[in-house]
Amino acid sequence: MRRDASGFTAIELLVAMLIFAAVAAGLAHTLVAAQQVRASSARWLRATQLAEERLERLRAGDRSDDPAPLGEFTRRWHGEAGPGAPGLERLDVQVDWEDRGARHFALAALARTVR
Repeated sequence: MRRDASGFTAIELLVAMLIFAAVAAGLAHTLVAAQQVRASSARWLRATQLAEERLERLRAGDRSDDPAPLGEFTRRWHGEAGPGAPGLERLDVQVDWEDRGARHFALAALARTVR
């Protein structure tokens, strides 16, 4: 006499749950890694914006000191006479922050000497 088997056995359910758990763990790891990359990219973008903003202010003649720090960022600048270029000044701006270690972003430009 043969009985109809319907439904899943306990072993089949256990295997399905293990596969689902492994896939869910992999997705969770991917989401966490993506969030870390997004946050790091946002910091790089903010550092770039801070450096560009300061460089534009320097080009416009603003030599005032920056408030320190700027959130999680610090920014410093330096100006010196352009090498072999009378009437030009080299402007360097550097932004520093921590993101799984020390990070730095620097911009340099030549500008006419402010009189």
